[in-house]
Amino acid sequence: MSRHVLNFGVGNDNLFHSERVRTIVRFTVLNLSNQASLYNFLSPFSGTHWIAPRTFQAQFGLSF
Repeated sequence: MSRHVLNFGVGNDNLFHSERVRTIVRFTVLNLSNQASLYNFLSPFSGTHWIAPRTFQAQFGLSF
């Protein structure tokens, strides 16, 4: 059983190479291997946590 969670992300902070308005695009995959697991920090305040299943996230932004 693996003890690693593999995440992947790719993005660009100035997609159209413009000076006035920057276009920001990002795509992220969390838990790429889709492993179901638990983790525990051995703290009485945090408890046991589930690792989320494979999650896709896309972001789009404008900066001016």
